[in-house]
Amino acid sequence: MTAPLPKQRRIAARHRLRAGLDNRQVLSADMVVLSRAKSGRTWLRAMFSRLYQRKYGLAENQLLEYDNFHKQNAQVPVVAMTHGHYLENLARHPRHGGPLKAMPVVFLLRDPRDVAVSEFFQSTRRASAYKRELYQVDEAGSMFEFVMQSPLGLPAICDYLNHWHRELQGWDRVHYLFYEKLRAEPQSQMADLLAFLGQDFSADDIAEAVEFCSFEALKRKERDNYFNNSRLKAKNVEDPDSYKVRRGKVGGYRDYFSDSEAERIDRYVADRLDPALHEAFGLTA
Repeated sequence: MTAPLPKQRRIAARHRLRAGLDNRQVLSADMVVLSRAKSGRTWLRAMFSRLYQRKYGLAENQLLEYDNFHKQNAQVPVVAMTHGHYLENLARHPRHGGPLKAMPVVFLLRDPRDVAVSEFFQSTRRASAYKRELYQVDEAGSMFEFVMQSPLGLPAICDYLNHWHRELQGWDRVHYLFYEKLRAEPQSQMADLLAFLGQDFSADDIAEAVEFCSFEALKRKERDNYFNNSRLKAKNVEDPDSYKVRRGKVGGYRDYFSDSEAERIDRYVADRLDPALHEAFGLTA
């Protein structure tokens, strides 16, 4: 009987497998969506899915997953959605870096303060035991401690946004998509995004996709497991904080903290986040 691998070797092996898959998908895609976890990617995925479903007559109870729509109709682009954990080495590869930097890239960004709170609920309500152990999630700890100190909290989130904001300056075709603007003006933001990607959809197409994928509609679909997909399936239908589509409220982080805690969070982000991103998130130095 083969002895189990030590923990660190098991983690390294999983990372190698994940890196290989992620890189293969990115290199063979028509476009890339880059985002930090909990930045609204599932919502964007759902809207993309609805647009292509209606345009090409595909079943509506499925989500776009890399090339699954492309296999059903070759006119649908292959879309690689990545958190970018392995993308930096690929960008520096002597053979792959050039083609990657010439690819259309959508950089989806969200206010790190809201991301951190959403990550807290993801980590304590939805994450696997493996991920909770990997990221040292203390379910008995407070949300404020998680946000300020966790490996998944504000330090890592701000550093991620800073890094990719700098890194993407040297890439050829990059579209910044801010979650807050997408929430405020979903139709116009989607129209601008689709124009950047060279995808032809009418204003009516976009309006229908936005309505079909409203937060209220997606929450109902998640509750009913409409898509039969773990990306949009409630962990516990009786616990609203276990849903993937939880609130989506811009600035909602303030609902969970005292005034003094919120002030500390605001000050931390203003100090750590690249000033070029301050305006988008309403930060003051």
